[in-house]
Amino acid sequence: MKTPPQLLRASPLQIEKHEFLDIEVHAADSDDAHTSLPLEINRNFARHDTDPLRWRVELTVRFGGETDGKPSVYSGRLRIAGYFLVHEKYPAQKIKDLIEVTGASILYGACREMLANLTARGSHGVVSLPSVSFVVPRKESESTALRLAEDAPSYRAGRGKIKKRLTK
Repeated sequence: MKTPPQLLRASPLQIEKHEFLDIEVHAADSDDAHTSLPLEINRNFARHDTDPLRWRVELTVRFGGETDGKPSVYSGRLRIAGYFLVHEKYPAQKIKDLIEVTGASILYGACREMLANLTARGSHGVVSLPSVSFVVPRKESESTALRLAEDAPSYRAGRGKIKKRLTK
């Protein structure tokens, strides 16, 4: 199905750049390794010090491990940072969800591509990260929500690390 050009719209969240901070991939020594890829994903968010429409998202994806005493074909960790700009007309009350879901999804896709590229010539062949959703059901979201709009750490332009903003 072809999507007509008039239906295509720019996302209200634009990625300005992304960079891998850590890449670690280990191939299992065993030919008896399993192909499942257990995941652990951590997300961190920071609003720019002076521009509330600019955000830094950091995603860490740990993959592999043992299942039923057998190692995964690959294990390791990818850590990526992305710098994003929210459209000025996007509703302020929806920015939190946009950053948490869309920002993390964009970076996860970059991690999937990086892992596939790195394992393409590996001893166990190419591996791709499984699809995941960063959407949290509303009921769960209300009890575990990150209060990004008010309490997000901040960052300065450039390669700045996330730092906690001091509040009274």
